[in-house]
Amino acid sequence: MRWVWRLVYNLLILPFMVMAAYSLVLINRKIRRGLRGRRRTLRRVAHFRETLYHRFGLLYWFHVASHGEYEQTRPVIEGLREVSPESIIVVSFFSPSGYENCDHDAVDFKFYLPLDFPWVMRRLLRLLRPHRVVFTSYDIWPNLIWACQQAGIPTTLFAARIVPGSTKQWPVISNFYKHIYGAIRYIYTVSEADHHRVNAILSDRTSTVVKNLGNPRYDRVRERNHRGSIIHRNGNERVVVLGSLHKEDEEMIIPPLLERLRADSSIRVLWAPHEPESAVVDAIGRQLSAAGISWDRYGRRLGRFRDDQVLIIDGIGYLAELYSRGILAYVGGGFGSSVHNVMEPATAGIPVLFGPRYSRSHEAEQLIQYGGAFSVASRDEFQRHLATFLEDEEARQQAGGAALRVIEDNLGATARTLQAILGG
Repeated sequence: MRWVWRLVYNLLILPFMVMAAYSLVLINRKIRRGLRGRRRTLRRVAHFRETLYHRFGLLYWFHVASHGEYEQTRPVIEGLREVSPESIIVVSFFSPSGYENCDHDAVDFKFYLPLDFPWVMRRLLRLLRPHRVVFTSYDIWPNLIWACQQAGIPTTLFAARIVPGSTKQWPVISNFYKHIYGAIRYIYTVSEADHHRVNAILSDRTSTVVKNLGNPRYDRVRERNHRGSIIHRNGNERVVVLGSLHKEDEEMIIPPLLERLRADSSIRVLWAPHEPESAVVDAIGRQLSAAGISWDRYGRRLGRFRDDQVLIIDGIGYLAELYSRGILAYVGGGFGSSVHNVMEPATAGIPVLFGPRYSRSHEAEQLIQYGGAFSVASRDEFQRHLATFLEDEEARQQAGGAALRVIEDNLGATARTLQAILGG
């Protein structure tokens, strides 16, 4: 059955994904940038390896999907650099949002992961000669995993999660994933429930080691919070932070928010679009101006509101620190495929709101369970929670404290994961 699935993947699934990607090149800038960057990967990797003739450390290859998964991986990379400074650390990315925003001294080399053709992955492994290949969370590529298995290179998947009801659990598809997960040497999950779901897919006849080690993302957001920001919460300001908003989020929450802003000029908003490109910022600005709301770009104002009610974030990398200014956060994505990073506002100790599609986020589920977050499925629900947390300080502090407890109760996964990677 293993070879049947390899044929199905390489003759049907992979060609379909590649054709779909190229068909979207003309209308999707992100896909276009990613495919353009992949053209030079093998040449860049070969050149990088040639520069390592004087280095004798083991090479660790980390693969992440995008910027969010890189932030999740970053504390593990930093820990590896600290305990094994002679190591060579490379990171591959699937998405331009990760590749273009990775600039860290602990990383020796970054590159786009090439398209998952078997001959390309075998050549990539011959060029890099990694000691171990480490995947983060969910972005696993079958031919790369199978090539590592054939070459005897240990593979690790950490922060693994199987969403309840996921297609990976469907009868036929689960058999496909059984042969992918079964080719990974070590799988470390974020929760005990995910541990059981991974084992259910693998069945009993597997050599894969599965452990529940938790999620290093909690350590990362706490680290960033402890580093502090040059801007802290002002007791006289009531700031609502809108993080990574998509169009679907805007359609649902912006009308009641604008109504509240017009009624109360003391409320301030930090608005971070998911894609903070100039055209997007200008479109939001026009919407605000039409509603009679004063606004400016965050960078132009250097983060200071002055006479403006809304500052639109016009760059990447600000958001995690900006939550410390807010008394309430709304995190986008929950009216699309899945909610984005909810832990950054949680570690700032403020209530968190998001849309109804959060089942892929274990952190969002925990925040709701603790009472630190609330899902809103309609404008009326958002309006009600907005009014509560703007007007009721006791409710706001109670929810913010609950959100912070989620972070504190989940710290330590980085050390456990690093120890497992080095000891495995």
